Amino acid sequence: MRVADYVIKFLERKGIKTVFTVSGGGSIFLCDALYKAKKLKYIACHHEQAVAYAAEGFARIRNKPGAAVVTTGPGGTNAASGVACCWIDSVPTIFISGQVFLNQTIGVSGKRQIGVQEFDIVSMVKSSTKYAVIVKRPEDIKYHLEKAYHLCSSGRPGPVWIDIPANIQNAKIDEKKLKGFKEIKKNKNTKNLDKKIKIVAQALCKYKRPLIHLGRGVKISNSEKIFKKLIKKYNIPFALTWNADDFIDSKHPMYIGKPGAFGSRGANFIVQNCDLYISIGTRLPYMVTGYDVKGFAKKAKVKVMVDIDSKELNKKDLKINIKIKSDAKYFLEKLFKFMKKFKRNKKWIEYCKKTKNKYPIVLNSMKDQKKDINSYYFVDILSKNLNKKDVIITDMGFSFTTSHQTLEIRDDQKFHTNSGHAPMGWGLPAAVGAYFAKKTKNRIICLTGDGGFQLNIQELATIQHNKLPIKIFIFNNRGYLTIKQTQQLGFGGRIMGADSKSGLTFPNYKKISESHKIKYFKFSTNKDLKKKIKKVLNIKGSSICELVMDPNEEQIPKAINRRNAEGKSVPTKFEDMYPFLSQEEIESNIL
Repeated sequence: MRVADYVIKFLERKGIKTVFTVSGGGSIFLCDALYKAKKLKYIACHHEQAVAYAAEGFARIRNKPGAAVVTTGPGGTNAASGVACCWIDSVPTIFISGQVFLNQTIGVSGKRQIGVQEFDIVSMVKSSTKYAVIVKRPEDIKYHLEKAYHLCSSGRPGPVWIDIPANIQNAKIDEKKLKGFKEIKKNKNTKNLDKKIKIVAQALCKYKRPLIHLGRGVKISNSEKIFKKLIKKYNIPFALTWNADDFIDSKHPMYIGKPGAFGSRGANFIVQNCDLYISIGTRLPYMVTGYDVKGFAKKAKVKVMVDIDSKELNKKDLKINIKIKSDAKYFLEKLFKFMKKFKRNKKWIEYCKKTKNKYPIVLNSMKDQKKDINSYYFVDILSKNLNKKDVIITDMGFSFTTSHQTLEIRDDQKFHTNSGHAPMGWGLPAAVGAYFAKKTKNRIICLTGDGGFQLNIQELATIQHNKLPIKIFIFNNRGYLTIKQTQQLGFGGRIMGADSKSGLTFPNYKKISESHKIKYFKFSTNKDLKKKIKKVLNIKGSSICELVMDPNEEQIPKAINRRNAEGKSVPTKFEDMYPFLSQEEIESNIL
C-alpha cells in the first residue's frame, strides 16, 4: 500500500475517527487517503489555524489524541499557533504535514527554499512538540507513527508533528516488513515515591487547615473516582484551576472556588489561610499564583506540589517544601491508602464555606443593570439553564474570564478554554472539534468575544456545510475590552487598536448570519434574559446570538496594582483584589 494509506489506517486503528484538514498540493496523497478511508471521517476547514484548534477541541473532550492533516509551507506555519496551544496546556494531538519532494527540501544546504512552498516546519515546531520529524524513508513510517503516538499520549501529554514529503506519501510499502517502535520500559521503583506520599498523608493528619488545589493533570489521569472517594471520606476543602474547571460539580460542599489573578476573592482568602497547601497536576502559572509568588499561600507551613513534569517542580520562584514527581491518579490512590488518623476540622470547613459565600461573583448591581447586558449576569443565567451534558467552549477576553469566574458546572458538563497560550479565535473552531468528539450529540455552546470571533469567522462556513447545531453567543463590547482596560490603566487612557475610535471596525452580525443560513438573535438588556436564552438554546440547528454589552464593563474581582499617595503603581498581595477592600476588612478574613 501507499505510505499515505498506511498513515490513515494507523489513525483508524488508534480509534481516531475524525481528522481535521485543509486540502493542499503538498498533502495531496494524504488527502486522497482520507477520501478513501472507511472508518474515519475528515472535516474540511477553511484555515489551518482552525484545523489545529479543532483537533485540540476534539482531543480535550475525548481525553485522547486528536489529529490534523495540513499541507506544506503556509499550511504548516498556519497551524503552528495550535501546536503551541496543545504544548502549553498538555493536549495530545497528532499533526501530519505534507512536504515537497524530499530532493527539493533544503536539508542542511543552508538555503532558505528550494521546492515550491517549501518550508522547514520541523525546525519551527520542535520547541513546542514532544516529537517532530521529517520522514526520509518510506519503510520508517511505522516507527515514526508509533513513537509519535506513544510520546503524544504518555507522561505529560502534548503535540507531535510528522512531516511527510510527497514522494514518500506516494511510495509503496509492504506493511508486513515494517519495523515498529519499541518502548524502553524502565523499572519503576516506587519505594521513594511512596515514602514521600506517606509524608504528605501524615501532614494531612497533622495540620488543621489543609487545602488541595487541582489542575488539568487530574483530568488527564482520569482521577475523578479516586478523588471523589478521598473527599467524601475526609471532607478536605479543594480548589480548581481553570483547566480543571469541569473536573467536579461546582455544588460539591468541599469546593471553595478558583483562586488566582482573575479568580474569586473568597478562594484567594482561603488559599492565604491554609496551613497545608497541596497542588496536584497544576504547573501553578502566574495566573494562579499572582506575580508575587513568594506571597502565595503565605500561611502554609508546608507546600506540596505533585506534577509529572520535573521541570515544573523545579521552578525557582516558587518555594515548595515537598516536590513529588508522580502521575496524579497514582498519587491520589496512594494518599488514600496511607491516610489513617485524619480528623476533619469543622471550624476550617465552616470558615471556607462562609468565606466562599461572603464574596459572590455576581453582584446585585450586575443584575439590576438597565442599559446593555452584564456579562457576569448573562453567564449566571446561562449556567442555570444548561443541560447536564452540555459542552461549553469559550474564546478569550471577557468571554473567557467572566465565564470561568461565573459558570457553575453540573454533572457531566464539559467546559474548555485554552488558558495557557490563550489565543483569540480559539473558541469557534474548538467548538467544531468538540462537536465531533462527543459520542452523543450534546449541545455545544460557544462563548466568544466580538474580537476573537473575527479571527476565525471563516469557520462559520464549516458549521453551515456540516449543519452543526452549535449555539454561538457573541460578547459584543465594541472591541478588545481587556486590551482597552489594560491601556487605560497603564497609559493614561491612550487607546490603540482596541475600539472603533482607535482603529477597529466590526461587521453586521445579522448579515453574517444570514449569509451562512444561521439563525440570528440580538439581545441588548438584562430584561427577560432567562426567557431569551432558553429560546436560543432550544432551537434546532445552529444560531448566533449577539449580546450587546457595556464597552466599559469592569472585570471584577481581579488582581491589579494599587496607586499610592504619590501616584506610583504598587504591587498588591494575593488576597488584595480590585475593587479594593479596606485594610480592616482584609484583616478580618485572615485567621
